[in-house]
Amino acid sequence: MRILLYFSLFSVSVAFGAVEIENATFGFSDGYKTGTWAPLTVTVRSQDEPDVFTGDLVVEVRNFTSNTPFERYATPLRLSPTGRQQKHFSVYCPKNATRLVIKLVSTTLVESDFLHTSSNADASHEVLLPTPIARKDYLLLVLAPSGDKLKRFIDKRPLKVANGAQVHVKYLPDSTSLLRDWIGYSAVDVLVIRETFLTERHVSKAKQTALLDWVQRGGTLIMSGGGSFNALRGSFVEPFLPVALKGLTKTGTLSDALFERLGFHGSDGDEISFERIVFAPRVGCETLIGTAEDIYVAKRNFGDGQILCLAYDYNALPFSEQEVGQAFWQHLLSASGKSPRHLADQYALSRQHEERIYKQFLSKMPTQVPLVKLLAVALPVYLLAFGGFLRSVRRFKRKSSGYWVGGCLFILLSVSTIAVARNILPNKMTADQLSILSVYPERQRAHLQSFVSIRTAAQTETTIGFPNGTFIRHQETELPQRIGTLMYDSDVQLQGVFVEPWHPTIYVKEAFTQQLPLELEDAWRVTGKQITYLGDIPLRANPKQGTERSTARLPLRPMSKMPPDEELDDTREAFARILQQEGVLQYLMMETDLSRQSYIIGWTSRSFTDITTDGNFNANSDTLVIFRPTAIPKR
Repeated sequence: MRILLYFSLFSVSVAFGAVEIENATFGFSDGYKTGTWAPLTVTVRSQDEPDVFTGDLVVEVRNFTSNTPFERYATPLRLSPTGRQQKHFSVYCPKNATRLVIKLVSTTLVESDFLHTSSNADASHEVLLPTPIARKDYLLLVLAPSGDKLKRFIDKRPLKVANGAQVHVKYLPDSTSLLRDWIGYSAVDVLVIRETFLTERHVSKAKQTALLDWVQRGGTLIMSGGGSFNALRGSFVEPFLPVALKGLTKTGTLSDALFERLGFHGSDGDEISFERIVFAPRVGCETLIGTAEDIYVAKRNFGDGQILCLAYDYNALPFSEQEVGQAFWQHLLSASGKSPRHLADQYALSRQHEERIYKQFLSKMPTQVPLVKLLAVALPVYLLAFGGFLRSVRRFKRKSSGYWVGGCLFILLSVSTIAVARNILPNKMTADQLSILSVYPERQRAHLQSFVSIRTAAQTETTIGFPNGTFIRHQETELPQRIGTLMYDSDVQLQGVFVEPWHPTIYVKEAFTQQLPLELEDAWRVTGKQITYLGDIPLRANPKQGTERSTARLPLRPMSKMPPDEELDDTREAFARILQQEGVLQYLMMETDLSRQSYIIGWTSRSFTDITTDGNFNANSDTLVIFRPTAIPKR
């Protein structure tokens, strides 16, 4: 029996006998973007089931007209007869994905020890996805108690920016709704937190790490002040704030600087009392509204992202008044709502770098034909040609029968011997990786994005293991017939991967790692509007200028020339030119802050991900490293 109830656009309840999918929620309410990852939570319940349910919960991402999945995710599920479980996934939404198919696949071992698939196997239900938020728009996520007025100020309103982007405000119910995986936030541009305790008692270590990783990857975190003072004190975010929290005071008047920034003037006769946190600027602090002695809004760069801190509670008077609140958020989001990386993200769907990387991998594929196929084709051709010649010569015509029998036996024996040897001997697998490693020394962590090309000496189906916290998606340019399943368990496995010697199997892999490079090759230093070639250098917190191979100052390359391709050859040069011409690193050129513009870019052949698989495995890696030294104070 199958029951399909829509509690909301993304909430469904489907029963498969005594085991049912009680609820499924995708994205942030109705908020998600194509070409990004989004969270999916599935609740499964068992009612009056006589036995323990054992099997897999499978999620497939499909388009509206095809049953061929773009992506497939799974996790083991073991459910007691009256139990309920929640399973969490991070799901990638391709450009043309419009629905999710969720399956319960039940497998049990019976007395004969044969694997038995229950009648519920492959039962499924669908979740149709609504229109996604445009990549240029702002997805603003709010973690605040009920009664928050931010949605009233700015939701569905266009900002004063060149592309006419709108703001879409979504809410998290409480701190338990924070994600365990940083990549689930990838569609979120801004996260606002107000009056929420962020200690380890309320937010687990994994969720803290996920949120900080997301900010360093380009997110904008805004912390409200005023009544949030006690929640900010002792939180895991406090060490990374642009300001030190000196105390809480009451203020009777608003600063003229605040009103001037908002575009109107307050009345001199107004007496307004509100709570304000006294801020002291830290290294890297930028005062957005106020002065160094009287800070209302402060910002600091944090990796590729940014953290903003408000001295007051935006949900309390006078800032909760519609005119003041609307003007403030219009100004703040238009000027500082997105980091340079997220601003450049609006062009992501039009970039063709993945297609070009695929062609680069294809050009490196072996050109020789596998021996078994060569013999299977060449020997019959030779047999027919030479046999035809014998039949045309009268004196050999009677003896040709022995030739045909012997030739066929020779071909069969040769091909069979090689085929058997291929099945007995280990199959050699090769993985070529082109990667971008963004190093964030504030927390000694780095983000790794790799384009992985896998090939083998013979067609094979295999399982590839990755460290926990690795996220895999298939390249959208060419969908393999057998895409494999990304299995989430104690580790991450890509199961059922179909690999062949003729075309590379391409995946895009992302993870945060604490493995950092020790030295760089063909390195460049970018400072302000100058770029300097450093050659091969050891990588430290702040590499010294004395390690430069050349001190000749070169003018900053235009956007299409980042990263520079001078001094490179072969694969590295081809990869650098693809990144240049498709503007993949153009966010580096959009930065105007000196602390953002001071970074080092270079190369390494070290592999930063441990990949495990059956048989012989060989990995080749070229990694472009972007290293940002400790933030430089803004003068």
